[in-house]
Amino acid sequence: MFDSSSHIKIFALVLCFCTSIFATEFVRPITRPHSGISLGSMAELRDDVYSLDGRFSAEVAFNNRISVYSDISYRFFSYQWETELHDQLHELVDLRVNGFNESYLGVKFFPIEFVGLAVNWRFEPGDGSQNDRFQRLGVEPLTVIPISEYLEFGAALGFYSFIERDNFQPGDEIGGQVSLIWKPFYKLQNPRGLKLSYVFLLRKRIEESKNLNMKTAYQKMDDEYAGFRMRAAIEYDLKSIPLGCGFAYEMNRGTLFGFETGHRIEFFFTSNW
Repeated sequence: MFDSSSHIKIFALVLCFCTSIFATEFVRPITRPHSGISLGSMAELRDDVYSLDGRFSAEVAFNNRISVYSDISYRFFSYQWETELHDQLHELVDLRVNGFNESYLGVKFFPIEFVGLAVNWRFEPGDGSQNDRFQRLGVEPLTVIPISEYLEFGAALGFYSFIERDNFQPGDEIGGQVSLIWKPFYKLQNPRGLKLSYVFLLRKRIEESKNLNMKTAYQKMDDEYAGFRMRAAIEYDLKSIPLGCGFAYEMNRGTLFGFETGHRIEFFFTSNW
């Protein structure tokens, strides 16, 4: 177990690390504060672009009521497959996107047992992202309800506001999220066994973005988009060491996340304490 001084040292390390590099938003199950790390390798197809990323996620709890968390990813490459059926043109284009994606740093606080609040900040992305170039503040009321020792339900609402950049102001967004964590045949005394999780996230832009370089009558950009993301994962926690490994599939639909249905698969390792 970690004492309070160890928690402070770990928090300082995670804070310095996360604010100096860049990441992508991770669709995670809704949980109470806990300490753990996750390392994964992701292959993605989104809007005819094929990409490979590495991901690191961390959460450090100071007690059972408050924690800090972050998601960090690095894009190794992106290729776009161009096709014109009538002229029989097939071309593989290297988009030369390589580097860190956008980073997320947040704090989770549960003042009472089943109800909490998360506040997070998205930093401007690095060279690994050509999307979401704006900083964002998110506020998310949470609830986590243990249905049984082996089944946990989580739900959240989200409110997101963006920071203007280069005279462009993205519109505010709202969203909702639900998650289930099921541990069939799990050994609670010595945590090990199979763990299944499912997350569904819905989000909508409720205010049109504005191009402030234009006259007032022409500033609105007609982009009140909506979309959803879902992630299903299977994980097995080992007995001898605090380590788990797993596989996940994620899908996104809707114009807020991409103009075509996107797919992502991931192999990952986790450790919780």
